[in-house]
Amino acid sequence: MPVGDKQKLITEIVAKVLNVSAQTNITFPWFINKHSEEYFGHHFQVISKIFDTLKGDIKANQNKKNVSLDCDAYFGGDYNFIFEFDEYQHFSSYRLKTLDCYPNELATAFDIKKYKLLCNVHKVEADKYRKSKTTVDFNFVGGRTAQRAYLDCFRDLLPSVNGLNPTLRIAEFEVSNVAANNESSQKIIAELIKEKLTYKALLDEKVKSKGECS
Repeated sequence: MPVGDKQKLITEIVAKVLNVSAQTNITFPWFINKHSEEYFGHHFQVISKIFDTLKGDIKANQNKKNVSLDCDAYFGGDYNFIFEFDEYQHFSSYRLKTLDCYPNELATAFDIKKYKLLCNVHKVEADKYRKSKTTVDFNFVGGRTAQRAYLDCFRDLLPSVNGLNPTLRIAEFEVSNVAANNESSQKIIAELIKEKLTYKALLDEKVKSKGECS
């Protein structure tokens, strides 16, 4: 199944499971193509470190025209989160570097350790994806892959400081056996969502307990 078709299918199943419409054309004023302290707030030092780790050109980055970024989908209501379907090209060596920079207390609706493992397994293949592509702020071989990892961080760091719940991520490797929107597939996705939101809740409780003990 083509990547775009699989993303559409999984999004449709998530919407069915949650019983909430998927908004796929939504934009946010803070979700743009370069980082700033205004929008990243207390995560600004984290994204700055990530950008430096990926060897980005900060002058080129800040001189870019502001462009709104897209998300795969947004689910509103009580959910109030961005949804991302991660294909194999997202599990690159650059993405692994960014995940290593994440603070331990960062609340996510996906398991960072699991994503690091997936990066280690698939990074060779992911790094080959459009390897020759560069960008203005990552102007080197593999630069487009580095930029993809950089912008994935926006989806993980920005929501919590701009009134959204943590981004829900599903990796293509977690749904390799899903090929249609049927009862069996809905059950698989429902269990995945339950697992990821439970993980987020447990992490929230861990962070709360840490704060109470400090």
